[in-house]
Amino acid sequence: MARLLRVPGVSLLGPPIQTIRNYNLHKLRKDLLAGLTVCVVEIPQSMAYALVAGVPPVYGIYTSILQGIIGAMLSSSEHLTTGPTNTQSLLIASAATRVAQLTPTAYLELVFGLTLIKGLIQVAFAAARLGDLVRYVSRSVIVGVAAGAGVLIAVGQLPNLLDITPAAERSLPGAIGALERLLPNLGQTNPLSVMIGLGAIVVVVGVRLISRFAPGALLAVVLSGGVVALAGWSQRVSIVGPLPRGFPGFHVPQISLDDARGLFTGALALAILGLLESVAIGKSIAAHTGERIDPNQEFFAQGVKNALTSFFQCIPGSGSFTRSALDYAAGAETRFAAVFNALFVAAIFFCFADYARFIPLSSLAGVLMVIGYRLIDWRFIARIARTSRPDAIVCFATILATILAPLEFAIFIGIFLNIAMYLRTASRLHMAEMIQAPGSSGTFLERPLPDRFDGQRKVVFLQLEGDLFFAVADELQDRLTALALTRSVRVVILRLKRTHSIDATVLHVLERFVRDMRDQGRHVVLCGVRPELMRTLRAYGLIDLLGEDNAFEAGPGIFTSARRAVARARQLVAGSFDISGVDLEDSEEWAYTI
Repeated sequence: MARLLRVPGVSLLGPPIQTIRNYNLHKLRKDLLAGLTVCVVEIPQSMAYALVAGVPPVYGIYTSILQGIIGAMLSSSEHLTTGPTNTQSLLIASAATRVAQLTPTAYLELVFGLTLIKGLIQVAFAAARLGDLVRYVSRSVIVGVAAGAGVLIAVGQLPNLLDITPAAERSLPGAIGALERLLPNLGQTNPLSVMIGLGAIVVVVGVRLISRFAPGALLAVVLSGGVVALAGWSQRVSIVGPLPRGFPGFHVPQISLDDARGLFTGALALAILGLLESVAIGKSIAAHTGERIDPNQEFFAQGVKNALTSFFQCIPGSGSFTRSALDYAAGAETRFAAVFNALFVAAIFFCFADYARFIPLSSLAGVLMVIGYRLIDWRFIARIARTSRPDAIVCFATILATILAPLEFAIFIGIFLNIAMYLRTASRLHMAEMIQAPGSSGTFLERPLPDRFDGQRKVVFLQLEGDLFFAVADELQDRLTALALTRSVRVVILRLKRTHSIDATVLHVLERFVRDMRDQGRHVVLCGVRPELMRTLRAYGLIDLLGEDNAFEAGPGIFTSARRAVARARQLVAGSFDISGVDLEDSEEWAYTI
């Protein structure tokens, strides 16, 4: 198995071995206590998230146990706790129900197949070393998806809170469709279930006001289950029902090739979102611990975890921020705290499974509604609305897409908008005019580029900045064409010191400009060219076209190559070719005409 899972650049046994080398009894005690603390939060969350995914609560427990152990052992983070999460579960339901309207048994097989496909995609991404792609997804997208998911979770749990069955016919996707299916049966609302659900909300919120890390969700679920059992309400409200006490055996997901094709888009969205969640959580905790989070190792860890557990009836999972933060806050020292947490979940659940059947679905719905509300980062949304229009557009568009469209497509819409906004910003050409400071011996100042140059200029000195790629090519060509049409300009100096890279499209624009200038008996001089950029220009043939005397590499001092370029420009204007014979201070006039 280890040979099958061998992926270049990541490690199967490295993380746990590194932890074991420095393990001791002190760390063991702290990890055991932290594991027990997280366990009381994990049990109600995993059951609730299973409901969001559209599967019986027991499958959330299975997922917490198995994925919690495997994910902890393979992660690059010592504190990442994995298992069912709110956004993952919501996406599971969206992806699986979109494939077909199926029986509950067939739906379960689709979910297990989704776990397998997601895991294989993540392992493939790790093998291709695509983990660094997470840096191209902004916080605005993540916050937008989370906020939209919060709304969807709250709306999606209304049937459980009201204890009614929504209409079965297909309708619009997203929150609008969920409300549309709910309205016809609104008259069947069960007041007792509503009372229990609202009571659960009050308990969770009240406990939260007392302590951030107190197990409010567990208390709400236990109290509601106890009330239902003691009052004999199990026939009056919908409850979880009998739960198996055994552990799932090996089971290959029963899905067809057509099912796999239909699930692929959802699995891809799950894979990307899962990595984003895990890396973001790991990095936020690493800011306090100083550990390094490796995105490729996380892709591998999450992939192996999902792929293996799909054969033991687990749903797709990823890193949980709530449980990971609690793990760290509870004093966990190593990844074994998450392992102990999973073992405690198994022990407690299987010992008390007979009592868990009395838990009312409306209380789990109440817990989920509070979680959905907390998913909305109100502070961040308010800040970007005030400070960054592009980020605000991306965030609000992602929220709307998440609420109105199938969730897997909403994620890609958010990422697409993110990239589009980045390209829009990056495609602005950053060009300034350089002028020699009056009375200086080679100090240059920047000033904004004029709309057009006056008819007395003989030399124009410009600075190009940033990444010169295809998106800026048209604007650059317009600027350079305007210069070529200014007949008085004999020499154009282009400083590339702040240019990071140049693509083939911009190289073609520069080549055309140099040819146009040369055909008119005029010249182009380059300066501040870094060695790697010089190699690119030389390989393209631009240096041969310019002439070696008209290209100057960046020197060790400030404006070294700029002064040489100015000297060269004076020679070309004067018709002299003796570089050593030119004095930068030989004429006061040059301070104003460069």
